[in-house]
Amino acid sequence: MLFPRGTIEEKALLTTTGTTDETVEQPPPSAGSRTARRRRALLGVALGAGLVAVGGVGAATLVKSPAERAAQTAPPPNSLLTAPVVSQVLTPSIAVRAVVYPPAQYNVVPAAASTEVTGLFVSKLGVKQGDTIAAGELLAEVSGQPLFALPGPVPAYRDLKPGSTGPDVAELQDALAGLGHGSGDDDKGAYGPGTAAAVSDFYRGLGYPVPTTGATTQQAVDTAQKAVDADRQTVDSLTAQKKAGAAAPPQTPPPSQQAQQSQQPQTGDLDQQLANARKQLAADQAALGKARAVNGPMVPAAHVLFLPALPATVTAVNGAVGSPVSGTLLSLTSGGLAVTGQLTPAQAAGVKPGMTVELLAEDTNTTIPGTVAELGAPTTAPPAGKMITLGGSAAPGAGSGPAQPGAAGPAAGVPNNQPGGQSYVPVTIVPDTPLSAAMNGKNVRLTVLKAKAGAPVTAVPIAAISTNAAGRTSVTTVDTAGGRTTVPVTTGVTADGMVAVTPADGARLRAGDQVVVGK
Repeated sequence: MLFPRGTIEEKALLTTTGTTDETVEQPPPSAGSRTARRRRALLGVALGAGLVAVGGVGAATLVKSPAERAAQTAPPPNSLLTAPVVSQVLTPSIAVRAVVYPPAQYNVVPAAASTEVTGLFVSKLGVKQGDTIAAGELLAEVSGQPLFALPGPVPAYRDLKPGSTGPDVAELQDALAGLGHGSGDDDKGAYGPGTAAAVSDFYRGLGYPVPTTGATTQQAVDTAQKAVDADRQTVDSLTAQKKAGAAAPPQTPPPSQQAQQSQQPQTGDLDQQLANARKQLAADQAALGKARAVNGPMVPAAHVLFLPALPATVTAVNGAVGSPVSGTLLSLTSGGLAVTGQLTPAQAAGVKPGMTVELLAEDTNTTIPGTVAELGAPTTAPPAGKMITLGGSAAPGAGSGPAQPGAAGPAAGVPNNQPGGQSYVPVTIVPDTPLSAAMNGKNVRLTVLKAKAGAPVTAVPIAAISTNAAGRTSVTTVDTAGGRTTVPVTTGVTADGMVAVTPADGARLRAGDQVVVGK
């Protein structure tokens, strides 16, 4: 069979037979040949068909029927929100915010303890910021004079010295007794020899000279003592003369002595003089006792800080050794931290002193129990402690300055948690255990428990309760198959979003049942 030269069929035949008369390599068809044009046409048709197919698929995904569009835009099928029925203790409560702050900050302004002091300089510091100070501890030394703390409700407002009486003397006696320095037989509130001895022992324990009432009172004692000594000599002399006259037998003196004896006191005169001398001695002895009673060891007001409670905490030290004292040298907080909650007037109507509370510090998840102490008058001022100045640059013996309103320590700027700074009723809380210093300045959650915890009750979320037109309440339970049952109930106490329920009309409701709380 003959095939045109150069065709595929001819090449296949040659390959099969393995022989040919002549093998000639033919050039490929030229670009303008009929074969090339046929190939390009077939390729174009194939590409066009592919594009049409792809376009059809894309169009099919974009074009939706009305039914498809309705299905896609329809809302999702209704679903029920359920919650379990529980058995738990429900305690009626009120939850509000409360702030923790020091009830008072004491700013210590040193004063001169003596007229000999011409300038105030820090000569020693015994504490630093953050230190806790105890009774009798040295805080600082100003111009060589000690400054120490003692417990007592009345700030030092005068020098306490022999002869002083009053409540401030009593608190000094109590404070020294607490440190082991008793006041002997002195009456309570009377600064006598026993108190003076206790003061001397205390100062010696601190390592400082015992301050005294000074040269004036000592001079008065010395003068009175000299008068008493002279009186005793007179009494002794007159007594001796009287004894000498009584012991001698009666004799007629010679004429030379009669004139001299006429000038000497007779027995009657001696008795009167002796009585007068003894009277003067008694008077001068009384004067000596009075002089001694106001002379001796003393406590200058500039030396002592009486604080309501110790230990206290040093919150600031504003000076260094060698620096002049200008204004507040030390700031202290004394006693436990205060807690004040903020109730609306409506909430306050249901809160009474003695109710149990819980404090929750959310940052540490720490719960602290406590008790309602008192409710204050409505106010808009943020809760804060007082600032009290102790000492001052007035004359020696100056005591506490007036209490000033304002925040004490880190509680400064504590906000009023009522919306818009509205009026609130402050409720003072006493924690069962003292709060740690880390709680200072915190804003905590305060829950007032309005009743004592009772027995567990059947309870559901408040949202599960439905009320019909007749005023009857019910819940709707859902079983595992989705079936719903309306269960009539009577409601009881509410707490923390839960309400106690009791099935009515013989219905059953048990812990673990699911009730509808929303859709």
